Amino acid sequence: MANIVIAWELGGGTGHLHTLAPVIGRLIERGHLVTLIARDLLRARSLLGQLPVTLFPAPFWAGDATALPKVASYADVLLRIGFIDPVGMATLVQSWLAFYKILQPALILTEHAPTALLAARVANLPCAVVGTGFTLPKAEEPFASITPWTPVSNKRLQESSRKALEGCNRVLDRCGGEHLQQLSDLQVSCFQGLITFAELDHYGPRAGAEYYGHFMSPDPMPRPIWPARGGPRIFVYMHHHFRHFAGLMQQLDEMGCPTLVVSPGISRQEADRYSGRRLRISNRQVDITVVAEEADAIFSHSPHGLVVELLRLGRASILLPNYVEQALMAYRVERQGLGVAGGPRRENHDYRKMVETLRGNRAIADNAAAFSRRYRDYSQEEAVNTLVQRLEECIPPY
Repeated sequence: MANIVIAWELGGGTGHLHTLAPVIGRLIERGHLVTLIARDLLRARSLLGQLPVTLFPAPFWAGDATALPKVASYADVLLRIGFIDPVGMATLVQSWLAFYKILQPALILTEHAPTALLAARVANLPCAVVGTGFTLPKAEEPFASITPWTPVSNKRLQESSRKALEGCNRVLDRCGGEHLQQLSDLQVSCFQGLITFAELDHYGPRAGAEYYGHFMSPDPMPRPIWPARGGPRIFVYMHHHFRHFAGLMQQLDEMGCPTLVVSPGISRQEADRYSGRRLRISNRQVDITVVAEEADAIFSHSPHGLVVELLRLGRASILLPNYVEQALMAYRVERQGLGVAGGPRRENHDYRKMVETLRGNRAIADNAAAFSRRYRDYSQEEAVNTLVQRLEECIPPY
């Protein structure tokens, strides 16, 4: 039995931890003690259910990054989460080191936890790094642009990489760790696993990478209850704080199609404001397998897990990204003819036209069906078992 510490420092999205839940469950079944250090403990507990995992709050930087330029690469992401402030980040690394001293982990498993990785470097602890792609950029210098729809000069990318590398090394100087020679060394570990499929890697397929597909929780979900019949059924999975939410609801209502909207966290009062005879809004999740069978068009922000699961079921969808990680996913999907994407900067979308494009473009439907066929023999259980085995290989012998 080994003590495995999972670092979920930034908590970029519930789907990421939800993806790790089957892996955590299997590690526990195999007798390992699992501790999760996460920024949002309440969300972490709700996602992990009754799994016997000890939770601790992750230290995080709460400084001001508003003066930084727009994000163009993962190096910019590192600067925005604190690596422009080596003194502050050194304090956080020391907090991680205190956790490691108390917990005595045999392995650190990270999902977007760069500060925890620096601390593990200082403590000389074995690390394994997993992610859906976005937080595991290709090991190249400088890191590739994460906004390929906008021209970015190589000089700009190099400057961000230089600043982030300098920040990391100044932290290591303060904490007693060996310098990084290049920024991609931050994620050098005993194992890297991509919990996605090659086609849906945010950075594109990479040679030699270990892809494990996407892991879904087995928790049962209720069937969708559609509004009155008549016309194509439209399903929407969208957060109500999305800046185009009101415009989308208005256009969908005007289309008059039976529309079911799932909007996590929306209040009953706000849901009632938009709901009508053929448009129903709920904050409760539904069975996406049934949605894929019954809906004629599906809208979402392009969250990784939902996009992957729909394509595994042979369904393309309409993607309206809410932030850069989703925009990069939507870009990759549309470039491969696997869906319809709304540009991240457009203010006035014609949602009726998007629905017509999705339903009328035979090539998109064929591409989604081909994706489903390629992975029809995919087994999540086998993938989880293989990943857990690879993690166990990282644990030093006693």
